[in-house]
Amino acid sequence: MSEGRPVAILDLSYDAPDGIYAALSGTLVASRGDGLQPLGLAMNGGYARRLRSGASFDVGVVHSRYSHYSGLRGSRSYTEAYAGLTGRILGARLSISPNYLGAAHWTLHGAVNAHKDISTRLFLDGEIGVLVPVGSRAYADHLRPEMDLRVGIARKTGPVTLRATVTGRGGPYAYAGRSHGRVALVVGISGAL
Repeated sequence: MSEGRPVAILDLSYDAPDGIYAALSGTLVASRGDGLQPLGLAMNGGYARRLRSGASFDVGVVHSRYSHYSGLRGSRSYTEAYAGLTGRILGARLSISPNYLGAAHWTLHGAVNAHKDISTRLFLDGEIGVLVPVGSRAYADHLRPEMDLRVGIARKTGPVTLRATVTGRGGPYAYAGRSHGRVALVVGISGAL
């Protein structure tokens, strides 16, 4: 979304004891020529519950909006509904959107993720997913599924967490505007307030 430029993200979230949760995420980008500018805003709300087995399920809706500083063509907002199931190590989520990044058809995104604690301060995580266009319009436009992959390592150091993640994608990548590389390294630092 940032066309490879540095970004800063501020996430605010609240988890109620009854399982209802809400989050707001704002992103700034170091734009070319205009300095630090707003990139995007995402609003998320849902419900999560722990099952007797120890796994948790959640359902929710997220709405994302991106500024003209993003690398997107056409519409810069979308809404999706999701449902997921998460265990101690593995999780899965299915999302559906009627307008993913301005697409003129519905899309489904399925993902499986994993998390492994190496020690109390070091952990690995990853995800593999596929975005599938659905409906007669997608078929007529000859759209194909797109795969995505993420593998990362993180280390807690005092009040902050240092993270390095490699992301990749495969397929025609018809949803973002300009052509970008298929593999990226993302590094970051985060902390809770």
